[in-house]
Formats: sequence, structure tokens, C-alpha cells
Amino acid sequence: MSGRSGLLNDLQALPWPYPHGVQVLIRDQDDNCFGLWMFHDGKLVEVALPRTGRFHQPAPPTDEFVPNPGMLLRTDGHRGLPEQTPPELRDPCPAW
Repeated sequence: MSGRSGLLNDLQALPWPYPHGVQVLIRDQDDNCFGLWMFHDGKLVEVALPRTGRFHQPAPPTDEFVPNPGMLLRTDGHRGLPEQTPPELRDPCPAW
């Protein structure tokens, strides 16, 4: 998990000749599909894909743990989805 920290910042810093054509696919260990990241206003941001959702666990009690991006899951399957953590209880630190 610690290897992902700073990934998007490193990619943003590269001299892309056509940044609007850059598409980054990321699949973390707990995801069941790839997430799509694209440049918007000079920053790589996750683009919401149809029939997917990012589900977050509550933030850890201390900052000794690496930030967690949550799980990107398909929402159109037949298996139950986890309960979504309210935004105010999620880890505010960027995981990527």
C-alpha cells in the first residue's frame, strides 16, 4: 500500500505533450475493477464510471497508517455492497 503514495503526483509532474489524452487505469488490491483517472484543470482526478462505486472504510484513529483509497466495486452485480462510510468519517489524506 505504501508504494501507491505519490503515484498521481509523479504522473502529473511528467512533461505530457497532450495531457488531455492521458488516461490512467489503476486497480488496487481490494478493487474488483479498474478506476479511470484523467487530467482535469491540471490534476489527475478519478472519473466516475457507470455501474461502479468507491466504498470507504472509516479513517484510522491515528495518522500512523497509510491513507486508504477505499474499494472500487461494481454496483451492478448480484452480491451485496458494503455500507458506505459518511464523508466526514473518511480519511481526508490522499491515498494516491
